[in-house]
Amino acid sequence: MKLDFLGTADSGGIPIHNCKCLICQEYRKNKKINLATSAYITCKNGEIILLDAGIENISTIFDNKKIKTIFLTHFHPDHTLGLLRLRYSADKMDCYHPKDDKGFADLFKYTKAINYKENTPFTPIKINELIFTPIPLKHSKNTTGYLIESENKTIAYLTDCAGISKESMDFLSSKNIDECYIDAGLAPNFNNGNHLNYEEATKLLDKINAKESHLMHASHQTLTHIKSNNIKLKYNFMDIS
Repeated sequence: MKLDFLGTADSGGIPIHNCKCLICQEYRKNKKINLATSAYITCKNGEIILLDAGIENISTIFDNKKIKTIFLTHFHPDHTLGLLRLRYSADKMDCYHPKDDKGFADLFKYTKAINYKENTPFTPIKINELIFTPIPLKHSKNTTGYLIESENKTIAYLTDCAGISKESMDFLSSKNIDECYIDAGLAPNFNNGNHLNYEEATKLLDKINAKESHLMHASHQTLTHIKSNNIKLKYNFMDIS
């Protein structure tokens, strides 16, 4: 099992329109673009499972590929924007999500090809050879990360969050996790109450104690702060080549 990322940045992406910060300039120079955090898994039979769908052209990216299922962490636009087009697919697909009466835009009103299914925290969902378990996270909207288990690997995908409850931490600590990816969109002096900063995320990763751990959901401001101050991180930020 391999988790591939379509984007690892926050909702603004990198570079930010007309921003002249160190990181945005660096991205332009290297002709790089990093979009909102979302990922996917390719199953043994070639089917695709999406984790979040905030990339607007996600239906184009996976044209001619079967999208089996979508797992949403929450209904903020940077995690759901791609569904506005994907719902016109010729294929039917399920979309698992945390409880949310409003969702995003008119996705619930005009479901079209997508069948929305409310997940239940800590209740496993089996898709092909994989098991997905929703894990409640603290965020401004009702949010669940996911523990993904195959026969030979266990991955924790934890975005977006400002904290993790004791119940969720106890669950994560009970698992032998191979890879853990966690929201660390802020620097300590940028806190807004809705996301972890990289110091908070590092403490949580230490407790989770996965074999391999990474930070994600980075903002251009946070990465500029880290680079400008020559800060050495214990865990690296995921990037898009």
